[in-house]
Amino acid sequence: MIARFCNVLRRNQQRVVYTIISLVLFTILKFGHATHWSFGLGGHEAQAKDSVQASSEESIAALPSSHPAPSAGASDKNEEIQLPEDVAKQVGIHVQPVSKRTIRHTLTVNGVTGYDQDHVAQLSVRVPGHVWKVQRKVGETIRQGDCLAIIDAVEVGEAKTEFLQAVVNFDLKSLTFQRLKRVSNEVAERTLKLAEAEEREARLRMLSAQQKLINLGLPIRLEEMQKRSDDELVAHIRTIGLPPNVVEMLDPLTTTANLIPLTAPFDGIVIGRAATVGEMVSPTSTQFVIADINRMWITVEVRKEHAGLVRLGQTIDFLADGASASVVGTIDWISTELDEETRTLSVRASVPNPILDQGPHGETRRLLKANTFGVGHLILSEAPQALAVPTPSIQYDGKDHFVFVRSTSGFIRRNVQLGPAEAGYTEIRSGLNADEQVVSAGSHVLKAQLLMIASQ
Repeated sequence: MIARFCNVLRRNQQRVVYTIISLVLFTILKFGHATHWSFGLGGHEAQAKDSVQASSEESIAALPSSHPAPSAGASDKNEEIQLPEDVAKQVGIHVQPVSKRTIRHTLTVNGVTGYDQDHVAQLSVRVPGHVWKVQRKVGETIRQGDCLAIIDAVEVGEAKTEFLQAVVNFDLKSLTFQRLKRVSNEVAERTLKLAEAEEREARLRMLSAQQKLINLGLPIRLEEMQKRSDDELVAHIRTIGLPPNVVEMLDPLTTTANLIPLTAPFDGIVIGRAATVGEMVSPTSTQFVIADINRMWITVEVRKEHAGLVRLGQTIDFLADGASASVVGTIDWISTELDEETRTLSVRASVPNPILDQGPHGETRRLLKANTFGVGHLILSEAPQALAVPTPSIQYDGKDHFVFVRSTSGFIRRNVQLGPAEAGYTEIRSGLNADEQVVSAGSHVLKAQLLMIASQ
């Protein structure tokens, strides 16, 4: 008999092994389900936790609702769940008062920084010439009137010579007329009139020569020029407009009178330079580019479905990549067309560029750098005293948003109308009063209880 049984086992060995393994796995699954897969590893703490959870669930399930069992999507009644305060704490339910706070409706947009194009200048010489000296480099901070480069231009020397000749000719014609005027009784009237006309003509030529120098950017005042001697006048005109430190280095006997400075029109920083000593330059080419970086432009891209929400004067809070703080500005330009490729609307704001620190050589380091990407928050509206609740308080049943309000015996479901959300809080536009308390944590437990009641 035993031998026959052994023969049967040998013939069905594989089937027997499979059967034993299946029984072991079934036992593990059943035991794991019964112990919530703790297998006793948590000790007393796991058992205590399971005991509290089980008792809490039994307490909640045993508590009757004050209303007939509602449907899962019911929204026209305030269902109440009766729940003692100690049980609510055990299942992780916490309440807090409805608060009043400033809630902003914002639109998150991507953007990029850039120079304020109203304060960017591409500088070129006023007459053709050669670069005689370069005074500034890219990255240097400059002040209005600083000399960037000195140009050797023949036309400048000719204009200076013309002015000097005009001054001498006017002095001569004026002196002649004054002498004839003193002896007017002894000279013919025609001679006196001719002298007067020549004086007026000489004066007009002098004014024209003065204007030509002014057009070149060289400051000329006739009152000061006429007080100087010929030698002083020639020396002054030769180096007029040049920086004092450059004039001190020049030899007055050998230095050309063709020199003219290229100066900065406003305070800023050199962001581009093409001038090189000895290079031929002309008014049609740019030698320097300077920018005022006290203010910057922020250009953001708004998706076409949000384009109708944007208005001039709205505030934008922009944080550039790598920046330690954000900057705030107002929208001052909205494009009249969508980008052909991205189908977005370009919107621009002018923002201040704060100083971070001062360098060892007097240079300043600022927060914003041009062509830096970042994220902006466009403030569409702002409610300074809005009723607000923590965002986790709000539940949704597929049809309505609702919160749970603390009552004398438990919690009441209350349907609410939502506004915008910010910093973990959501505005409640209707459905709550300022003196009520809502469930701030654990509202999902109460929602589950409502679903359990509805399923009974």
